[in-house]
Amino acid sequence: MNKNWCNTALVAYSALPKIVKELDFSLSRLVKSSFKSVHLKNGVSNLQLIGEIMEINDEKRKIVNMRFIVTTALERLSDTSKHVLIGRLFKKQTFKELAGEMNTSIRSVYRRFQDAEEEFAHLLKIGGYTESWFEREYGNDQYILPIKERFFEDKYLITKNQ
Repeated sequence: MNKNWCNTALVAYSALPKIVKELDFSLSRLVKSSFKSVHLKNGVSNLQLIGEIMEINDEKRKIVNMRFIVTTALERLSDTSKHVLIGRLFKKQTFKELAGEMNTSIRSVYRRFQDAEEEFAHLLKIGGYTESWFEREYGNDQYILPIKERFFEDKYLITKNQ
């Protein structure tokens, strides 16, 4: 499995609370507009309003699914891999900080990080979450796509993987 989707899933995982908050706000706004038919006064039909609510609910389904997928894979990682990935991606620690914490060289931490990425990608793959599955499910997602694009365009958190 390509590391770009693997890393996209990990970075997106750290942003999920913000994404859910934004989705909840949008959903709340739409539901409130249905009271006293405010949406109709603004030129939005009932059908259009229901469609927008359904789109937000589908987006939330995807986000909940992403959380489950990443959490499950993280729980199955070896302790070292989990420590390195969580430290680097979620706690935003540098390789130097992790090396000091783990009492090892920076190069060893870098190798462990690469191994952790590969282990995580393997766990996704054996769970049925392949590159093509991620592309189908999240390839055009308005929240996940910008994260993915940064991995393909930039050196973001890791060495470019192409």
